[in-house]
Amino acid sequence: NMKSSRSHVIYTYYITRTKLSDEAASDAEVTQSKLHFVDLAGSERMNKTGSTGAVMKEANYINKSLSYLEQVVIALTQSKRDHIPYRQSKLTYMLKDSLGGNCNTFMIACVWPHSTHSWETLSTLRFAARMKCIETHPVRNSLLNKDPPANAKLLQQVDLLKKELVLRDAISGRDPWLPELTRPQKFKVYRQCVQLMTSSPS
Repeated sequence: NMKSSRSHVIYTYYITRTKLSDEAASDAEVTQSKLHFVDLAGSERMNKTGSTGAVMKEANYINKSLSYLEQVVIALTQSKRDHIPYRQSKLTYMLKDSLGGNCNTFMIACVWPHSTHSWETLSTLRFAARMKCIETHPVRNSLLNKDPPANAKLLQQVDLLKKELVLRDAISGRDPWLPELTRPQKFKVYRQCVQLMTSSPS
């Protein structure tokens, strides 16, 4: 909302750090991270603020999005919950990685300890208490890591891409370029290509 200060604000920073190795540049360790700064608009009670028209419409949107966010937080605190409703709103979908993903989450609750705002203060403190119950176990997003379990999925994708490149070269009649392939492995690739070509419809 470019014309109103009564809205949520999210600043996202993508950070990449490259740690060069003394042995070779190809062994450089690249760490990637994403940083969200989120300023949530406070919820409002219509019978207290007396909002009408466009202001009341904005307040309804704010309250609805905060309600969806609270539902996601409650779902994340339930260990046996299979589905987390991230897609209920744009806010919860954008903050998916910062709530239940590979992340560290910090929350600053702003309250006004005055009797006229006791309902808002209690509501904010309850929400902060629920946020504290979310457990995450973040690992570093390193593109080159000596810990195999941390990059098991990435290594699997690289292996699949290598196989696709070998199949492409074999189908085009070129010798597979990967130097780590032995002669029996190359023969196996050629045989797979023949099976693929013969099984494909003409």
